[in-house]
Amino acid sequence: MSEATPFALLLAIAERSQALSLQLPAKENAQTHWNGLGFSLLGQQFVAPMGEIAELMRVPTATRLPGVKHFVNGIANVRGRLMAILDLAIYFGAPSGVPFPQRRIFAIENDEAYLGFIVDESLGMQHFPQEAFMDEIEVADMFKPYVKGGYQVGGNSWPILSLSALAADENLEQLAQ
Repeated sequence: MSEATPFALLLAIAERSQALSLQLPAKENAQTHWNGLGFSLLGQQFVAPMGEIAELMRVPTATRLPGVKHFVNGIANVRGRLMAILDLAIYFGAPSGVPFPQRRIFAIENDEAYLGFIVDESLGMQHFPQEAFMDEIEVADMFKPYVKGGYQVGGNSWPILSLSALAADENLEQLAQ
């Protein structure tokens, strides 16, 4: 009886593996997802597009500024850059009921500004199947100018709140009174 060479044994293992392997799903069966960062604000849950968020952080110590609008929490030095800290709950007309240490900042960066929007709570990364997107989604009137559709998944509604659209609002162009 002759012994098989190591190469012949490896070849036999490879052939058996290919014969018993499962086929990968076809590419058209793969589901595409939209990703965003979930957060709550004034009892409503939202999701912000990942591409709009530069950073998620705890609320830093801010220096209060005289003569600014009521929703401006102050200005903070974040790694050598000045960030205007804006309280979204107050901006939308009601103080938050969430304890301040529990609240988070979604930082956005554009050509002109580095802004930190205080939200009530971060709900982490959210993934939604593309086919669950809806152009119209139910939100309070105060949020409508900034909501760009949303997702309805598992009985939960996730409006997409565009922080870029919010940053472009004329009320935020001038933070002084």
